[in-house]
This record gives sequence, C-alpha cells and structure tokens, in this order.
Amino acid sequence: MSLIALVGDCTTTTSLAIAASWIDEVVILEADRSGGSLTAWLDTPATPSLATIVANAPVSRSTIESMTQHSSAGIRFIAAPIRTRAATTAIDEAATMVFPELASPEHPVVLADVGRYRSSDRAPTVLRLAELIVICHRQEPASTAASSVRLDRLAEYIETLVPLGIPMMLAIIGSEPFDPDEIARFVDTTSPDALIGASFLPDDPLSAAVLAGRTGVSAKRLRRLPLMRSAADVAATLHTSVGQPHVDVRDRAGSFGAR
Repeated sequence: MSLIALVGDCTTTTSLAIAASWIDEVVILEADRSGGSLTAWLDTPATPSLATIVANAPVSRSTIESMTQHSSAGIRFIAAPIRTRAATTAIDEAATMVFPELASPEHPVVLADVGRYRSSDRAPTVLRLAELIVICHRQEPASTAASSVRLDRLAEYIETLVPLGIPMMLAIIGSEPFDPDEIARFVDTTSPDALIGASFLPDDPLSAAVLAGRTGVSAKRLRRLPLMRSAADVAATLHTSVGQPHVDVRDRAGSFGAR
C-alpha cells in the first residue's frame, strides 16, 4: 500500500489517534531518532523492535510481520528502541533494508512517526520513501509572538521539503492564537501549491494523556473526545488519498479535519 510520514510536533500522539480510527489494516512505524515511546504507552514488551528486525537480516515481509507488535488496544506497530543512541542506530541501519520493504505495495498502510528533525539536516530516508507527508504543527496558545516565530520556522521547514516532490498536508494542532485557515494561507504565500490540504486537530490534553497510557477513561468516552473525533475525519481522508493521483483534497466532499 503506502507509507505516510508524520513529521513535526506531537507526531506520536497524532499517529496513534489516526491509527485508532483507521478504516482497515494499518501499522505505525516509530522512526523518531530521539527514541520510541509506544512500548511504554501501549504497555507492551520492549522487544521485538526495529533493532530486532535489522538484526535478523536479510529482511523479508514475513520477518517484519512476525516482529510487529500487537497491543491490547488493537494498535499494530514497529517499535523503535527507547534510548536515543539505540534508536538512531536502528533507524540508520533500517534505511536500506527495512524502510524500502515497508514502502512496497505488498504491505498495509504504514504511518511513519518521524518526529522532529532540523530543516538544515538531510531529509530522513523514510521521509523520502513516503507517498504523502503530514506536517504536524502545534500552536502556542499563550503567546501570539511565540506562535508567530514558530510559523516562520514552519514556512521555512516546508520550503526545505518542497524539493522532495512528495505531496504534503498540514495538520494544525490547536485553534489559537491563529485560525488554521489563516496558517494555511500564510504557508501558501511562501510555498505556493506546496500543500494539497490542511487539517485541524484540537489541543486535547485528556485524549493525549489516554493515548500515552493514562487509565480511568473508557473507550466509549475516548471516542467522544475532541481529538479522537477529529482524528477519525483525518484518517478517513488520508485513507482515500493514499494510492491516488495528486489531488487537492479541498475539492473533495466534506472537510479534512473537524472544526
């Protein structure tokens, strides 16, 4: 199927929320060089992990499937090692032997949680293999000045990704201090036609805490929380977008993200 890369802010939370709402089979790949979080969040063993897959080279589809974790929440994922150094090593080694296999049509959709990386660095291999890049940007609601600075950096970040020639979507987390449509228009002035769509996800601390392992919130209540409702719309739109020609999702019926 397709590899969708999520980069920027809150990518682990966003990947989990989207995966929980995905229409059919999907796998999260932890490709964040700062280290993995999902084994702790989803209460699964630390192994097998991406490092385990790399150690069992040559890598085949069956090897990857046998070492994909299955959580009690129903989320399937390939874990990165928790520590930064081990995660960096595993991701570097996976660049040539694992990531191309995951991007092949024989695999289910993969949501690659890339996390943050500096725009001055070379784009990670997993990003270059993606069919679609989702750029996650969280606003700073307490400070318009701080948000303005981060918007300029977001625009610069997107400019560095344009040469990859990969369709990009923007996921804006939080509705203050700037309207999400205003942010999308600002990006369009600096990188015209770089984005094929923009979404809005609410800044929802309770949903984020539950996804990160907090107990005491029922599945029924979680589904009704703002982040999960919006993530379901995002998942539906991404599902219809992967494997399709480069289409402006703003022309589709409905909206990308819930307001």
